[in-house]
Amino acid sequence: MKTARILSLTVALFIGALAIAARVAPTSTPKEGAIRVLFLGHESEHHNSNKFYPMLAKGLGRDAIYFDYVTNVEEALGDAAYLSKFDAVLLYANHGTITPGQWGNLKGYVENGGGFVPVHCASWCFGNEPGFDQLVGGRFDSHKTGTFTAKVVDAKHPAMAGVEEFEAWDETYKHKNHNEKDRTVLMVREMAGKDDNITEPEPWTWVRTQGKGRVFYTASGHDERVWKQPAFHQLLKAGILWSVGDARQQSYEKFIADRAPLKYEKRDNIANYEKRPEPLPYQFPLSAKDSMDYTQAPVGFRLELFASEPDIINPIGLAWDERGRLWVAETVDYPNEMTPDRVGNDKIKILEDTNGDGKCDKVTVFAEGLNIPTSLTFSRGGIIVAHVPDFLFLKDTDGDDKADVREVLTTGWGIGDTHAGPSNLRYGFDNWIWGTVGYSSFNGAVGGEQKRFGSGVFRMKPDGSQLEFMHQFNNNTWGLGFNSAGDVFGSTANNNPSFFCGIRATAYGEGKKGMSAKMIAPDRSFHPITPNIRQVDAFNNYTAGAGQTVATSAGFPESFREKVAFIGGPTGHLLGKYHLSRDGAGYKAKNGYAFLASADEWFSPVSAEVGPDGNLWVADWYNFIIQHNPTPSKGRAGYDAKNGKGNAHINPNRDRGHGRIYRVVWDKAPEAKIKSLAGASEAQLVAAMDSDNLFWRQTAQRLLVDGGKKDAAAALKSKVKAGGAGAIQALWSLHALGVLDTETHQLALLSKDPALRRNAITALGNDAAALQLFFDTAVVQDSDLIVRLAAFNKMVEFENKETVALAAQQLITDPANADDVWLSQSLRNAGAGAVKKGPSTLGKELIANGSFEELAGEMPAGWGVRTFRGTAQHRVADMARTGKRSIEISAEKAAEFGIHFNAPVDQNSEYELSAWIKTEKVAGGGRGAQLYISDHPGSKAVKGTQDWTQVTMRIETGSSKSISINCLLGGWGTATGKAWWDDVSLRKVKYEIIASNEPEVVKGDVGRGKNIFMTHPIAACIRCHAVNGVGGPIGPALDTIATRKQEDYILQSLVDPGATIAEGFQGKVSPMPPMGVLLKPQELADVMAYILTLK
Repeated sequence: MKTARILSLTVALFIGALAIAARVAPTSTPKEGAIRVLFLGHESEHHNSNKFYPMLAKGLGRDAIYFDYVTNVEEALGDAAYLSKFDAVLLYANHGTITPGQWGNLKGYVENGGGFVPVHCASWCFGNEPGFDQLVGGRFDSHKTGTFTAKVVDAKHPAMAGVEEFEAWDETYKHKNHNEKDRTVLMVREMAGKDDNITEPEPWTWVRTQGKGRVFYTASGHDERVWKQPAFHQLLKAGILWSVGDARQQSYEKFIADRAPLKYEKRDNIANYEKRPEPLPYQFPLSAKDSMDYTQAPVGFRLELFASEPDIINPIGLAWDERGRLWVAETVDYPNEMTPDRVGNDKIKILEDTNGDGKCDKVTVFAEGLNIPTSLTFSRGGIIVAHVPDFLFLKDTDGDDKADVREVLTTGWGIGDTHAGPSNLRYGFDNWIWGTVGYSSFNGAVGGEQKRFGSGVFRMKPDGSQLEFMHQFNNNTWGLGFNSAGDVFGSTANNNPSFFCGIRATAYGEGKKGMSAKMIAPDRSFHPITPNIRQVDAFNNYTAGAGQTVATSAGFPESFREKVAFIGGPTGHLLGKYHLSRDGAGYKAKNGYAFLASADEWFSPVSAEVGPDGNLWVADWYNFIIQHNPTPSKGRAGYDAKNGKGNAHINPNRDRGHGRIYRVVWDKAPEAKIKSLAGASEAQLVAAMDSDNLFWRQTAQRLLVDGGKKDAAAALKSKVKAGGAGAIQALWSLHALGVLDTETHQLALLSKDPALRRNAITALGNDAAALQLFFDTAVVQDSDLIVRLAAFNKMVEFENKETVALAAQQLITDPANADDVWLSQSLRNAGAGAVKKGPSTLGKELIANGSFEELAGEMPAGWGVRTFRGTAQHRVADMARTGKRSIEISAEKAAEFGIHFNAPVDQNSEYELSAWIKTEKVAGGGRGAQLYISDHPGSKAVKGTQDWTQVTMRIETGSSKSISINCLLGGWGTATGKAWWDDVSLRKVKYEIIASNEPEVVKGDVGRGKNIFMTHPIAACIRCHAVNGVGGPIGPALDTIATRKQEDYILQSLVDPGATIAEGFQGKVSPMPPMGVLLKPQELADVMAYILTLK
């Protein structure tokens, strides 16, 4: 069976450009293989599709019904060609409007044979388009709630295949705008009593046809009480399979019949930490071809097998040489076959595709006799291999692709636990070798200095002469990656899938620790497509997070490039992704669900890298046993096991005969322009820095540096000056070759590209000349906060601590610096010292719908329901303090009930929360009607009968990245009565920051000011500006400046040189140092006094 069949759907073909009003989805070639469904959800906790989609994906994944999940209407419906690649569209969301183009695409898709599966709240969507109600077959009108069983009234319809009635709590939907044309009702909800909102059986699940397409609708599905039920999964499965049409269903059924079945047997030594009724059975392995039949890649990508056993077994690390050949660390000895002499059965292999068919057809063993190598990277014409307790340098000197040089670079890497040693070696932007190490740690001497560290990121000189610990993580560190700007990211094995590394650990001084890396992924869950996953703890989260590879080539869609990081989740049989975005001076990571996922329980992605072709390559460990430790015990895991030499539990089910390497190829990926840089000239290497693939840019840099190619200096300087993708690599090449001149460096510091600016900052030396260049370019006031962070981090390294501390003390008074967790910490490292808060102001409003004017169905948009105890009613009331609406909560019997809104907040920050509350006969043991946030005491509560009363509270967020704001009736008990909330507001409290040791400023002294103007070691204005014919030519002459310019203009020019560029200055960025940072307030007043004499 061909890969195209295994994965998905053949790319749809355009048949022509049609007018929007009559837009039709392009016809496609016949589809086969797994059923592909586009699931359109939304970003809301009310009808929480983010939570419920994974339940369905897990429930139907083994049946090869695969979902691609999006929450943006335009992403789902904006491109007819993309839409046509799917067999069906499932809608579960509250999207109020649809554009004509999106509606034309959806309508055309269905009428040309696509399946449409609107679920529950989907019947409320797109109220601006009357045709949508007709397509669905009806529209949501109203609901109450209750526990009931919808009745099947047409069990013989094929859309009811395998469906059984089920009981669940749900919203009791009533519909309007019924379209009975071509509609068949399959299930109804019967009247539950006199208080029901219906008087006759209500159509509940129905099907209809429109054009060539089919629509399946069910009103079931308000929350997890429905979505978690297998019977509901079967209902949707039957509906989806009916909706895709008979021919597509037949091709799917043939695919299911033809694929190899999963075979199982009951075995011992299978842990059951989840406390299932009995341990999961042992699944027998599949061939690579058969495994792919159980594996999902996104629509628009295809999974291709490059190599498998016997060519490769247990691949643990991937790297490519300058010829584009794949080198793999293979370890059959892992995890417990540790040998005393460190000689074993493991190898470094070179895997080549010599005929261009995309598959490995040549295997060369470069080095053998190794014992659990865990990573490799290229340097100095050879490879560096992590091989505890040593790092080895292996090199081939005679061209036979066999290592004939073996040197020990460093020793001291811990051997106590084979899954906690060094990994993720890679060539860094700064020409050092970067890597990670877990809790096995490093303890040894390097360059005459004793080093000891663990669980984090390190860097090492390629010859092993220097070793530095860079970023401290909180546990076993298995992931490291760079984006194209050189920012550093990582992950750990234990429930921490994404870190940003913002400050070097060396900034805290010898023996001291502080924040150098921070977890940036608030959602740590992963999302398998099979329920058969085995974990030790933190169930359904990344408990074996491996790797942190950023999409850094044109081989990905634009929405992926520099924005998506891939993390292996082998215990979930998946490769996950996180969406990276800027967050102040750092980053945040949003869970992007699974990128690859398999129902084959052996599929175990442990490494993913962007290859020389620009595609994502994945190392599949392919093993039924992934767990290393703890050692299973009867009490925790159901049986007692023994520990091995590698500190992993001994398990006869561990496999040592399988392994796979895949490529994931985007359908629209351009062909790689570079195939090899072996033997490339200096000009060719410099030209390769224009590649759209970071791999080739970094490889060109490495070859120039390793080859000592100083003759390329002129071309490299031109590339830095021109900017663009390769300017960063050109800069670091010049730096390593020792030919980075001041002019080129200054151009980089003043570049329009913030990524180049921050690399130029990092590349500065630590001496007086570097300090002058640093302040001359005003990078400490850069508008880009990550550039500013690089600048503050650099300040710690300068030799002139007094000047740096003074600057830090001034910079931290800027609220933008003081309020950012990274910037404020870096400035404290540089000597900012203590600060105090001045007067406060309130920032912008953070609750978008705090007055409840915008609705999503019967709920205020963005708000959800939370029941603590008892029964209460809620509704949007047509009375308000302002506007037209408020939220009403009432309880006849004692209850504790609220509606809530989740608001993102900054850590370690202060916020003011307020609302107006009106009450009617609120009583009971609870506090009454109030605002409440978890782990906070809550606002003042209102009881009895009160007119609109404002309540206000201030909160400290601590480590929280979001808070749940509750309009709560009750609180520390229950309450009865009725209450209304309106104008709920959340705003950040901002303070003026005042340096605590700042003396009172007196009138400026002309003499002192002139002395600073002429002689200050860094801020001397005379270096660049002439007075009476004496001084530098860079800036304009300052004679008569006090006559030509007003005082406030002069002061601004001193404090923020980039705010206004002087007439006649050719540059777009001022090279003038910011005097407000370098000078004390009194010194600044003195300089101003002198300048005002220049008339």
